Amino acid sequence: MIAIELISLAIVGSYVVVRARMDAEPSAFLGRLAILMAASWAAENTVIHAYGFYAYSPEWSVFVDRVPLLVITIWPMVIHSAWDLAERLTSRRDRAPLVAALLVLADASLIEPIAVRAGLWHWTEPGLFEVPPIGILGWALFAWACLFVFHRMRAQWALPIAPALTHPMLLGLWWALFRWINGAVPPWPVVALAAGLSLWLALSAHRRRAGANIPLRELMLRVPAAAFFFVLLAVHGRDEPALVAYAVTFAPPYLVLTANAARN
Repeated sequence: MIAIELISLAIVGSYVVVRARMDAEPSAFLGRLAILMAASWAAENTVIHAYGFYAYSPEWSVFVDRVPLLVITIWPMVIHSAWDLAERLTSRRDRAPLVAALLVLADASLIEPIAVRAGLWHWTEPGLFEVPPIGILGWALFAWACLFVFHRMRAQWALPIAPALTHPMLLGLWWALFRWINGAVPPWPVVALAAGLSLWLALSAHRRRAGANIPLRELMLRVPAAAFFFVLLAVHGRDEPALVAYAVTFAPPYLVLTANAARN
């Protein structure tokens, strides 16, 4: 676990340094990231206490109550980088929070099964690769809540509002839908569905030349974290073909975006 923590710390540190240097107002970026970190901890810690759906491995070195300190820094990086990408992908700025939430949903869909397989945390409810669908959706809901506040109010209001919004959204979806379909999800049909969606998104991005206006260095900022999880997959999940196939389906759209960005 120490090796994983050191690598995670290096990835987070390099992202913060490079992204801050790219920003016209580095202090504003650092302020937003700090708010995201505090709000992420408040949301996640209260969710763990309230529902007990998951818990982190005790092997993490430093906890802030129920959440490892490093995790408090990792998810905000995922959310902020998705926000940066979303603002490049949509022509309407008011749609950026929703697009970013969808990107976070994709990120969480990849991260969660690999992290669970690696033993970084575990869920108490069944699902796809031992991850319940609502667990994946939770981060997208929280990301949308934070970025919605960032777009419409002073950024500081995300700290109380985003965690407060996350709970009713989770509870509403759980009681309206997910409670009634909760169960183990057979992986191969999902792999087939993910492959079809991935190819459709990649072809759509190619036809629309999506990503052509994105500076290549912004896309490259997301590469170290993605590479880290693929290394975790190679170490801990190579004996589970369905998980490997599932993870590979996430690559084509991003590769097309990167290729389009590289041409400019």
